[in-house]
Amino acid sequence: MKKKIFVSGSIAYDYIMKHPGTFSDTFLTEHLDHINLAFTARDRVLHFGGCGGNIAYSLSMLDVNPLLYGVVGNDFTDYEKRLKKRKISTKHIGKSNDDFTATAYVLTDDKENQLTFFAPGAMESMKDEVELSEVDLLDIEIAILSPGVCKRTVKLAHKLKEAEIPYIFDPGQMTPAFDLEDLKFLLNSAFGFIANHYEVELLCNRLNINTDDIVNSVPIFIETKGEKGSVLRKGSETHEIPIAKPESVVDPTGCGDAFRAGLLFGLMKGYDHVKACKVGALTATYVIENSGTQSHNFKFKHFAKRFEENFGESL
Repeated sequence: MKKKIFVSGSIAYDYIMKHPGTFSDTFLTEHLDHINLAFTARDRVLHFGGCGGNIAYSLSMLDVNPLLYGVVGNDFTDYEKRLKKRKISTKHIGKSNDDFTATAYVLTDDKENQLTFFAPGAMESMKDEVELSEVDLLDIEIAILSPGVCKRTVKLAHKLKEAEIPYIFDPGQMTPAFDLEDLKFLLNSAFGFIANHYEVELLCNRLNINTDDIVNSVPIFIETKGEKGSVLRKGSETHEIPIAKPESVVDPTGCGDAFRAGLLFGLMKGYDHVKACKVGALTATYVIENSGTQSHNFKFKHFAKRFEENFGESL
């Protein structure tokens, strides 16, 4: 019986920093054609992260065994120990001895606006990736192709399609880097597409389409809107998905990845698409209540109780 979730995407170290004030205090819009900016960081904290790593971590909280796929560098030791502690297999993670693990520098201002600088490092190495066999994919129920290396994403999409494994396409900030034909293939072959409002606009502009065209291309289309929740569209149906009320708002970094983990969990469990999105919403809330993308911790019993309190449904 299929019971695993395939997760492809970046596996990275995150430096999370806070900017006192707002970015708009520094930007002078009349000089955007020549930018020379400096932002002060109030602190700098190292976290384990990356889209793939974050999704896998939250899935482990939901008692799911994800197949995490990617390439890391020669500084991966501490991260590997963490994954193994969470019982997340590193069997399908390739390692490069010649480069560092991908690193993200994330700066958040007082209005929760974010600037991210990403150094891919070993993530871009194709020669160090683990080749997937048919056996590796036998027990996969559903997959997600989250932001990573474009060439690897396309390669994996072909493998998943051949194995008849449904996947969610989650290009994120990598949307501008894909070839147009690859973008079309990835979208038209996907079971679902998920992105925030800005990323949706990027995709539409690149392919010269609109959101209705996306709806017609995939069975489910989810647009996340931060504190405003998310919107699920499938066929002629549109569903507004509310957020789960946070006990406190500490740091939004990584909440989108957690949403995806909850969504995948719900789909694997056979929940209807609306309920699966609500599971995603609650998973995201746990991240918002903590600093960093993998600092949250919960037991499923508590999660289920909180789900019922927020949405009036049982898990």
